[in-house]
Amino acid sequence: MPDRLRLPIFFDAAGLRADAERLATDLWLPHFNSRIFEGDWSGVALRSNGGGTSLYPDPHAQGFRDTPALDRCPHVRAALTLLRCDITSVRFLRLGPSSRILEHRDYDLAFAAGEARIHACVQTNDRVTFLLDSLPIVMAEGECWYVDVNRPHSVENLGDEPRIHLVIDCVVNDWLRKALQ
Repeated sequence: MPDRLRLPIFFDAAGLRADAERLATDLWLPHFNSRIFEGDWSGVALRSNGGGTSLYPDPHAQGFRDTPALDRCPHVRAALTLLRCDITSVRFLRLGPSSRILEHRDYDLAFAAGEARIHACVQTNDRVTFLLDSLPIVMAEGECWYVDVNRPHSVENLGDEPRIHLVIDCVVNDWLRKALQ
């Protein structure tokens, strides 16, 4: 399995951006791991353990549920129907201008162990750099990418606009295996 691969599906980036903008500013919570970023990194849980607001998707948890914020995001709901696999966690993650996510790994999300993380690019700019194993991944708005986040990765946004991704954790099934071939 490659460590990165663009899926053969596209989401409505303008619609997803409208959903993100529709969410109240107090729903955007700072990322819980303040040691691995500089600047502004925040998110909104749309599906989580028990339907709560936590951005931390415990990969061993059961009982993932939609959050009330997802009710305000019709374009996200429509996008999720294109993924024909079980979905555990969904969240918007926003990296503000002049902000960085330092190199780190997200353990316990391995394709071989039956889990995959999908990044759907909602908003970006030409001054965003996403590195996986020190190699760039250029994600265009609307594209969906499998990214092996068990590998070292980092993100830098030196632009004037935020970078927003819809981050979706999925259960690997036959459909997802085929989509990633």
